[in-house]
Amino acid sequence: MQTIAAIRFPSPLPQLDREYDYLVRDGLHLDIGALVEVPFGHGKRPKQGVVVELKNISSHDGKLTEISQIVSPFPQISREVLVLCGQVALRQAGTVGELLATALPKRFIRVEKSFESTEDSVQHLHELNSILNSALETENRMYFTPRLLAGTDNIPSWAIDFALACSAELAIGRSSLVVLPDYREMRHFEMALELLKLGDFSHRHASSDTGSDAYRNHLLALRDVGINYGTRSACFAPAKNLGLIMLWDDGDESHLEQSSPYWCSREVLLQRHENENTKLVLASHSPSSECLRLIEIGYLKKLVVDGNFPLVRVTENFTRLDDETFGLVSKIVSQNRPVLVQINNLGFASAVACGNCKEIRICTNCASSIWIDPLGILRCRSCRHAQELTPCVCGGLTTKAIRIGSSAVADQLRKSFPSTTIVESNGENPIVSISSGGVLVVSTPGAEPDVDCGYDLILIADAAQMIGAPRLRALERAVAVWANAISLASEKSLVIFVGLSGALSEQIKTLNFYRIVELDYIDRMGLGLPPATRVASISSSNHVDHGKLVNELEQTTIFPRLRVLPSKDELTIVLDYQYADGAELANQVVKITRLLSVKSKHKKPGERVFRINMDDYKVI
Repeated sequence: MQTIAAIRFPSPLPQLDREYDYLVRDGLHLDIGALVEVPFGHGKRPKQGVVVELKNISSHDGKLTEISQIVSPFPQISREVLVLCGQVALRQAGTVGELLATALPKRFIRVEKSFESTEDSVQHLHELNSILNSALETENRMYFTPRLLAGTDNIPSWAIDFALACSAELAIGRSSLVVLPDYREMRHFEMALELLKLGDFSHRHASSDTGSDAYRNHLLALRDVGINYGTRSACFAPAKNLGLIMLWDDGDESHLEQSSPYWCSREVLLQRHENENTKLVLASHSPSSECLRLIEIGYLKKLVVDGNFPLVRVTENFTRLDDETFGLVSKIVSQNRPVLVQINNLGFASAVACGNCKEIRICTNCASSIWIDPLGILRCRSCRHAQELTPCVCGGLTTKAIRIGSSAVADQLRKSFPSTTIVESNGENPIVSISSGGVLVVSTPGAEPDVDCGYDLILIADAAQMIGAPRLRALERAVAVWANAISLASEKSLVIFVGLSGALSEQIKTLNFYRIVELDYIDRMGLGLPPATRVASISSSNHVDHGKLVNELEQTTIFPRLRVLPSKDELTIVLDYQYADGAELANQVVKITRLLSVKSKHKKPGERVFRINMDDYKVI
């Protein structure tokens, strides 16, 4: 009986987003996940694809072409990840091919030649227990809030809890998968693995790794039971006999894929948990609103670990460094103790205005606001083009900073504290760690460096600005970055919030981040705003195709159940919809956009006519 292989190509092109049947010739031994070379198209040019199914009957009417050769002796992807790619593509109205491109690392022949074929045996591991491990004995799905301040050897408490949970899985012959938002948290987790001597059982999956290292760890994960960890793309990492999935800080924007199909780590891992029947832990110092929804509907069990908290002071004025705060900073650095100042924006100014008429200066290319970057260059926030200052409409050529950023604050502090070491850390030039002592650190959110024994003073200097941002999730994200910064404090630290008043001022004094986000969540649910619903955006490349898209959508049976939200971009339609309608809406959107893309007479060569984001967190 003939054997037929269904092949998928790792390509974002919609026209290639289907399975192609090829005949497996006698003597060619294939398994699902194998990388093969096949003749493709009219010219029968060689093309590499992945075997996703083996069968005996094909739906293709014509004569099947044979597979040319097996490219690699090693399988490239697991059956479980293949299924996951298909499900995520359906949910996000994307293509399986573009997700395969994420899941498949670049192949290195030299790695395959040196790769050992024997599997390492898992020796006896730690019997150390933790609150998280004890809870996982009875609960399969949890939201976990760890102890806020640093644990053993300045390693965050959550990282040690995660490593212990992974060790417990290894002891019973199960793999684990840990997904982290960025380099900082990956370093923290690696410190915990090193402390518990689990490095030999760990496989790192990160976009920052060299190609050969990434491929070697990919093959190891396919072959061995182990601890798999990494940043966002690790969601699709293979894991033999997966037993535990853990995600740190699911609300961090680093977990949002910035290219089509715009998936989120949390949603991918929720689906993977269901598919592979694993334990699941979503953890953070401050919850996302999506986690609160999952707790409310009974999907996640809440586990909160109590611990010591630093002292908190709140100032109602908007001066970043008033006289009293300035005196505290001066006193602490003079005692050779570290201070952290969190500034919301990097650069020298978050925006500039005309020095004459006070009109906000905008980019001549895209009309977005102009800021002054860390190099002191006037630059557009959206298109990033450097700006040559042209006369304002009033004729003025001078500018004034609307809100100075971290670089300007650091310069001011150098003048105020000439004998103190001033360190600036931001997303463009992050500093991982610094030695303890009388150092004054100015950092943007998420770039705060570790310091031995923690900071003795933490100043949240732009608290009012952060919660006042014109975004639905402003408070939720502000609280999250505050919590992460405060987790770097020493146990004798003082935390000062600048510019808060009213109910939030009283709530923040107890550092009950969960309750603050919960109250915001309750308000949003009452108004029917996310996460009560999902919000999709569809952007078009031209007016003609956008008009056709809107017209086709209005003809669908699902359209009356949708809510069209206002959009600043006339080529973007924003749709608010119920979770239960997600699959149907995604299916309709894919059908309409693919048909219109094929028929489009207004697209440029190689241009993508429509961009679909089924969970756009930035449009509200």
